[in-house]
Order: sequence, then C-alpha cells, then structure tokens
Amino acid sequence: MAELKQSQRRALEASGCEVRTDMLTRCLYAVDASIYRVEPAAVAFPRSAVEAANLLGLAAESGVEITPRGAGTGLAGGALGNGLVIDFARHNRRVSDFDAEHGTVRVGAGVVLDQLNKELAPYGMWFGPDVATSSRATLGGMIANNSSGAHAPVYGTTADHVAALEVVLADGTVVVVGNDGGGLSEIREAADRIITENAGAIAERFPEGLVKRWPGYGLDRALRSPGDLTQLVAGSEGTLAGIASAIVRVVPKPQHRSLGIIFFESVMEALQATVELADLGAAAIEHLDRSVLDQTAGKRAFAAARELLRLDEDLCEALLLVEFFDDDAGSAEIGRRGLGMRHQLCRDASEQELVWSLRRAGLSLLTSRAGPAKPVGFVEDVCVRPERLPEYFAGLRTILDPLGLEASFYGHAASGELHVRPVLDLHRTEDVAKLRQVADQVSDLCRLFNGSLTAEHGVGLARTEYVEAQLGPELVDVTRRIKALFDPTGVMNPGKIIDNGRYRIDRDLRLGEGSEIALPFDQVFAWVGRDDGFVANLEQCNGCGGCRKVAPTMCPTFSVTGDEALSTRGRANTIRAALEGRFGDSSPLAAAELSEVLSSCLACKACVTECPSNVDMAHLKAELVHARHREQGVRLIDRLISAADLLGRLGTLVPGPANVMLGWRPVRLMAERVLGLDAGAPVPPFARQRFDKWFRRRKSAANGGLGKVILWDDTWVRYHEPSVGHAAVAVLEAAGLEVSLVADRVCCGRPAASRGMLDDLRRAAEHNLSLLRGTSEPIVFLEPSCWSVFVDEYRQLGVEGAEQVANRCLLFEEVVEKCLEGGSLAAAMTGPVGEVAVHSHCHAKALSDPKTILSVLERLPGASPRLLDTGCCGMAGAFGMLSDHRELSHEVAEPLVAAIEALPQHTAVVASGTSCRHQMADLTDVHPLHLAEFLASYLRDPE
Repeated sequence: MAELKQSQRRALEASGCEVRTDMLTRCLYAVDASIYRVEPAAVAFPRSAVEAANLLGLAAESGVEITPRGAGTGLAGGALGNGLVIDFARHNRRVSDFDAEHGTVRVGAGVVLDQLNKELAPYGMWFGPDVATSSRATLGGMIANNSSGAHAPVYGTTADHVAALEVVLADGTVVVVGNDGGGLSEIREAADRIITENAGAIAERFPEGLVKRWPGYGLDRALRSPGDLTQLVAGSEGTLAGIASAIVRVVPKPQHRSLGIIFFESVMEALQATVELADLGAAAIEHLDRSVLDQTAGKRAFAAARELLRLDEDLCEALLLVEFFDDDAGSAEIGRRGLGMRHQLCRDASEQELVWSLRRAGLSLLTSRAGPAKPVGFVEDVCVRPERLPEYFAGLRTILDPLGLEASFYGHAASGELHVRPVLDLHRTEDVAKLRQVADQVSDLCRLFNGSLTAEHGVGLARTEYVEAQLGPELVDVTRRIKALFDPTGVMNPGKIIDNGRYRIDRDLRLGEGSEIALPFDQVFAWVGRDDGFVANLEQCNGCGGCRKVAPTMCPTFSVTGDEALSTRGRANTIRAALEGRFGDSSPLAAAELSEVLSSCLACKACVTECPSNVDMAHLKAELVHARHREQGVRLIDRLISAADLLGRLGTLVPGPANVMLGWRPVRLMAERVLGLDAGAPVPPFARQRFDKWFRRRKSAANGGLGKVILWDDTWVRYHEPSVGHAAVAVLEAAGLEVSLVADRVCCGRPAASRGMLDDLRRAAEHNLSLLRGTSEPIVFLEPSCWSVFVDEYRQLGVEGAEQVANRCLLFEEVVEKCLEGGSLAAAMTGPVGEVAVHSHCHAKALSDPKTILSVLERLPGASPRLLDTGCCGMAGAFGMLSDHRELSHEVAEPLVAAIEALPQHTAVVASGTSCRHQMADLTDVHPLHLAEFLASYLRDPE
C-alpha cells in the first residue's frame, strides 16, 4: 500500500485542488471495471484545467506518480495506480460552443456520452462512436482510451472525431493541441521526426484492414497526420498528459435505422455469416451467443426483449444484429440471403432499443452468472480482420478446450472483434494459472493473425507485458522516446503501455486467492434470485459503473452528487473493504466509513432491476444494519421509526392535541436535538378518524359482481391519509368489487426494514401471512413500498405462505386497469380529464411496470397523461425527515421539482407513494394526488 511522504502531502495540499487521502476514498478508487485492485495514495478532484495544472506540476515536482481517471469503466485497469489518481469526471461536465456549421462542440473531460447526445438531439446531431457504456462513459475517458463501439464501420474510433484537445502536462503546462497544430511545437517536431524515421516499421506492424485501434500510441495515425498531436494523445491512456477538455466533431444522426436479427445454431455459423454479409455495408454487425442470452432469463429489464426475439420459444446458440442506416435495401437483403435458422426485422425505434439495450448490457449480464466462477475479461479485446474472424474463433477453441474452459463470445463482428470471456473462479490458484496460460497463448494467436491485442478497451495494466510482442522492440523504443517528450520524469501513469515490470496480467487481482470474505454475522435473507447469498450478491458487482449513469433511476444519490461513494458500485466496494478489515476497526460493522455510505442509501431498489448484475443494495444495507444492531444495540430513532404504526394508533386517539404538539417549534427542536428529526421537515398530521373505523361504520355501495378483494390499509392510509382509502373504496366498489380489510393486521414492516430491524420485520411477516394465507382473494395495495414488502422482503425471509400470498398482491393501478377493460367502472368515469403528469414510485419501477398508471389514465375521457422521466423523490420514508439527510434528500428531489415546475399550468400530478406526495407538496406549489383520489374525483354521482 503506497503512502505519501509529508512533503508530498503538503505539496498536493498547496495546489488548491481538493485532495483526499482518507481510506474510504482510496478504497473506492483502488478498483474500476477491471478484475484488478491497486490502492492509490491519494485522489484529487480538479474543478478546472488551472487546478489540474497546479496539481500535476506540484505532484510531479515532489515525485508523486499520476494516474488520470474518467468514469472508471475501463476493463484493463488503466485508471488504477499507486500514486495520485486524478478524477477528471467529477466536475468537468460542461458542454459549450456548439458549431452547427462546422459540426463541432466543446466538452469537458467529465461530460458523459449520453449527456452530450441528449444536448445535441434537438439539432439532429450526435457523437458517432457509441460505446456500450454510453450512459456513464466520459468523453475524456473515451479519448484517452480511443474507444469505438458497435458502429466503428461507419464512424471509426474516437480519435477520428477529435479536432482539438486541452491537455495538462506533468510539468503543469496547460496547452491546446489540434488538427491544425496548436502548442507544443518542439514536441510536435520531435515526435514527427521519430515517427517518420520509423515509417517502415510502423507500416509493417500496423497493416491496413483493422477498423479499431492498435496497442500503444497511435503511431499509424500520427504518420498519416504529421503535426497533429491529438493522434498521439488519443489512446495514450493518461501516460502522456491529462485531458481537461476537447473540441470534438459531431455528425448528423441517421434519418432512418433498420435492424435485422439472424438466429443461428452455432457460434461458428454466425461468424461465417458475418463474412457473407460484409458486402452489404451494414453500419453494425453485432454477435451475441447463448451465454449472454441465457443471462437475461428472469430479469424484468429484459423480459420485453426476450419476448420480441422469441428466445423462450425458438432457442438459438447465437444471433447477429445487423443494422443499416438509411438503407432499407440492405435490411431486405438479409432475408433473401437465407442465413441461419430464422430472421426478423425491427423497423420500430422502440423495438430496436429493446434489442440494443440487451446488447449493451452484455458484460454485466455475463458477470451476473450465479456462483464464484464468472466469465472473466482479460483476452476480451483482440481484433482481427473481419474475414478471418471464423478462423480466429477456431484458434481460440484450440486454446480453451484442452483446459476444459467454457467461454462467452460476443462483440463487434463487423469490426473483427470478439469479447471472449473464459469462465474462471479467480479465488482458485489453478484458475489463475489458467488465466496466465490462456493470455500467453492468445497473445501468440493474435500475432499469428496479425491482429491487435487491444482494439477498444486499452492496454492498461493487464496487457502492458504483451506490448513488445505485439509491436516489436523497435516500435517499443519509439513509444518510449515519445513518452519521454511529453513526460520526461515518467510520472504519468507509469507501468501502462511501456512495461517497467510493475504490472502483470495475473497480479493485483481484486478477487484473487485469499480474498474470500467470511461474514461476521448470520445472514437473515435467503437471497432467492440474488445468487443465494450476501457475499455472492455483493461480488456480483463487477464495477461496470451502470449506477453512475446520468439518467433516472439508479443511482439517485450519485446522479445528483457525482460522488463515487454514493453510487451502488461505491457502496458495494465500501462494504467489501469493511468486511476485509481495511478501515482498521476492531469490528467491520463498527467502521464509520461503512455507516457513512449505508446511511445515505435510499433503499429505492432501482439497482435490483437496473443493475444488469442485480446487485441488491437495499437488502445488503438491511442485513448490515441489522447485524450492527445486534452487535451495538438499536438507537432510539430507529425504534421510533420502526414503530410508525404504533405511533399512528396513539396519535389518532387524541389527534387534535397530538397535531398541535407535533407542530410546536420547541417540540420540533427538541426532537431534532435528541432524535435527529429535522425541525423543518413536514410531519404528516394524524387523522381525526381512522380509516379502518370509518370502513366498519360505512354502508357498502358494492354489489360484488366482479368478485371480492382485500384492501391493505397501510399505516399512512389508516392513521394519516384516510381520504386515499375513502377514494380507493369508492373506485373499487364502482367497479363492482366487494372490498374487505384485514382484521387484526399489523404494519407490513416497511419502516422496520428501512432501519435494519429485521427481527421486527419477521414478526410482522409471520403475523400478517398467518392471517392471509388462508384466504384466496386478491390483495390490493395503495402504497407501493408496502406492496414491495409482501412481494420481495417476505419472500426473502422464507416465511410460510409468503409465495402464495405474494402471488395475490396487486398494486391499486393493476386492479383498476383490469376493471377498466370492461364493466361498470369504465361507464362510471366522466370527463374531460385533461393534462395529467405521473411520477412513479421507485419500488413500482423496480418490481412492476410503471406504465400501468399511464395505461389507466389513457382510458379516461379526454385524458392526456404523461409519465415523468424522473427518478427518486428523495424522501424515502423517514430518510428525508432526518437532519443528517435533509439536504441530500432535497438534492435528489431537484430533477423531480424541475420536471413539475416545467409542466403546463393546471396539469394534475398523480403519485402513488406517500413519501413522494409529501416531498412534492413541500418543495413545489402543486398538490399531488394518489391515483385513487384522482379517479374518484371523476366518478359519476350514483343515481
């Protein structure tokens, strides 16, 4: 583990840049999306090129090694280092100076590709290279890595779209280099001289025919473009300079896209078909094999794609995605070629997106494979001439088969690239030995085919030892001389591209031998469908960074802060570091770092669905907090929040005095001081009449013609918002349903689950299920977070009857949707309804279809509903009421608030979550309604 000297620490602090040396930050930046772990001595977060320049100059002067980093989504460990890691992605996110005439735009190094394309969309433009990690990959990282993606046959690599770069050298110099020269004239001239002198060797080692990049610096590109240093910096992986910003070229989006899918009985047959399709000029030909397709089974996020592709009815071993831009003739020709078992065409944009979303998730889908053996990426980036891809695949089989290794094969077939991932358990010494053997033999195979060992993922620490075999001693010397021009002291990302003996492909493994975790507690949940265990689910996190995406919903705390610690990946890495004892506490559960990252988790469950590896942070958090309670005791605030139902029962005994007392400022200030409840947070008032008492006394208006349902009257409906229950009963009875409540029910346990009180949760589950498992009626839920307890947590607890009861649990909107398909409810609705905006609850999005409410509203007379593209509201039960979290809660809510404030006047807002409605009412001028209240307001008066 590297440590800074005092003089080095003082030098970095003098830079004026935020520099962290705490163990939590160092552990977070010790890993990326690769299989490696290298702990840095410090991490810095420059806000500008000037700050970065001060930092680099002082770091280099004091002998601190420097590793630039983007989103940390690289697969070769290029963003890992023992010295100072500089996060260029945290702050530098500005898009500016768009020039439509010349097709250029300026981007900060931290601008995410999807963010850039969203801003360009109104102009009909986009950035051509489209990496699978576009939702979180930064332009700075893409340039440093010379990334490409599926459409390389049309757009080439990132380097082909760079017009100018603002770079920071190790001596603190900030300079712009570009296609027309720019600064660094001495370096430019010297580099041109070195490259020209070695033109023959470059031509020999960089033959034409490969669309993607070669390992090391872009010597072939620099030879073709003398004086243009961007061609050397692009793809240099931070070994020459840091990238502060760039001017990139953008291109018009295709007016029309068509996608053909061809299904095959074998991988070899699919790859041979790629060669036969080459003459069609497709924009992309992507290959997926059975190993990827099988991992989508049972995952909600991919259910629609599986249905579209008929993967459950018509099994295949491989398929090709063949996309054409503005060319219907090409897609029509696919059918005439008669390739494969069958084919289908997708011309609808939404269907195409379903298929492409499956392809983009390939890596994470594979690593979600159950068990300790995973498809491992270390020879996943070889590129050969496309026409030789079938031969290359056959060569791979001769390496893998004798070792008894299965592997996945997917990737960019049109570019001659297969992402090969042998299945290995890196905890086992013998499998690490196999990794070494396969890597050595694939390097030799790559040379035999005159291919590139790294096409788009970079050399990093994984492949540096093979660069000389790929380039030869002469060009390695050229590479060293060029690095010396930019970085004479050798502090920029040392050990990457140019081998200094520090890194090897089978060293520094994140999950290597001896890294097994022994839990210091007994897990409570069964982890059904979550790899059957706490540790197994934790290790599903492969570091892909999907939780860093800029769009809703996962991960809400990261999306508003940009703080790695507040992402699902960051939390998973923190949990692992704590359980490995890296924070120095006597008990892993006592680590302040662990408490910090867990307490900020909203338990929104977005990662259950949106993380392709299905890391379940809500349940990981609940298990850990529960274990900490057992070890250290339970805080009073946790007991009070868990007892929300009891407090509601007591408060409604004397609602007037209770509400006055809760609104009295001295009481609120005392509650903040003693309990940590924010004095300014709104507190739901107690109802004057409990809902269940109203229900027992009222006169039923239903004839029960459609059958019977059980309405789960949750804590909030029963004691705080009985109007929601009144409306729900009116709507359900108007539909012809006979409504009943559960006598003697207790709180579902959601508050207890949110505070890690899993013993209380189990008692609630056992009691409630004992009441319900003898019934057969559908159970209707008004509050999504209560519904999710029944369909998720109760199942994970393994309580008797949980499965049978869960299968009968329905959200209110699901019941109404069925009722509106015919019968009395449709006739009972009046209008016109007008504009309606819907905010979906996180748990409904994670475990159900958020569009169901939209479907209900669309059936109302004169309704014009829309589903807001929003994430978590930030309240998350009691989370937003705690003073420690109030500010973060409001930050998380900002996108929702902005979306509401942008709505046309008189637009109604519907939200099923109690917390969501309270947060919106507190932070905006709208009065959001539960769907039941909204529908009830449009019921015709009974005659």
